[in-house]
Formats: sequence, structure tokens, C-alpha cells
Amino acid sequence: MKGVYQVLRGKPVGMTLFEVLISFSIFMLIVSILPVVFSLLNQKQEDMISYEEHILFLAQLQLDFRNGDSFWTNHNNTILYFNRPTDNSTIQFEMYQDKVRRRVNRTGHEVYLQNVKSMNVQSFDYGIVITLTSKNGATLHSTIVHPSFLPWGYSDG
Repeated sequence: MKGVYQVLRGKPVGMTLFEVLISFSIFMLIVSILPVVFSLLNQKQEDMISYEEHILFLAQLQLDFRNGDSFWTNHNNTILYFNRPTDNSTIQFEMYQDKVRRRVNRTGHEVYLQNVKSMNVQSFDYGIVITLTSKNGATLHSTIVHPSFLPWGYSDG
């Protein structure tokens, strides 16, 4: 009767260097493909205006708009202007490439919104209506009422 040692001694039970290299190559191939797969699964639409960006844009616009005493648009309804009485400056929101930017006294370049195909601003006695169209065709409408129209007025304090 043969012992366990004699049975195992006759058969190779360890891994050879070749088997280790093949296993490592397969492992590296799988690991190198995973980031590509995850990026495809996690891909968002880059040509749309996100909800968070739109809300932040409106909040920043309202803050500037409420501090202005008068507002108007250009003849194409594509640029919003208003005066800031604290320093007598003119603030404008306009399209620049695929972005909505803010400029003060026709200088500067603060990007407030991206991936915008078109912006239309309509000026009324009570305030403004902004229509934004994203690159993918989604349309967002927003109405901002100027504090001078409100019967009780507006104050920051």
C-alpha cells in the first residue's frame, strides 16, 4: 500500500511559472476593461442643462435682478440688461457660444450656464420670462418678478 506522500510525489501539484503568467495576463485584461465598462454605464447626457445648474442659475440671476432698479432687453430679446444702483454699473446676461454668461459694464466673463442652444428673454412690466433651450432640445421656462412690481416691496433685511 502506497502512502499519501508517494501518491503526491508522482504528480505535479504546484503551479508552474507559465500558468502564473497566463493567469496574471487574464486578470490584467479583465481589470483593464472594467474602467471602460463603468464609464459607459455611468455616462450622462452632456448636451443637456442639468436641473441643479438651472436652479443655481435662477438663484444667482434673481439675486442680481432684485438688486437692480431697471431692466430691459435688446431688440432680439437675447440679452438681459439691468442697472445696479449701488455702483451705477450695467449688468448683462447674454449667450456666448453654448454658454450663458454675466458681464458687468461690458467686461468680464462669468459663465452661469452651459450647454445652451438658445436663450430668449422677454421683458414685461412685472419682470422677465426666460426661455432656455438646451442642445438636446429641452426647453425651460422661468418667470422672475421684479420687486418694484410687488405691492409690499422687497428688502434684503
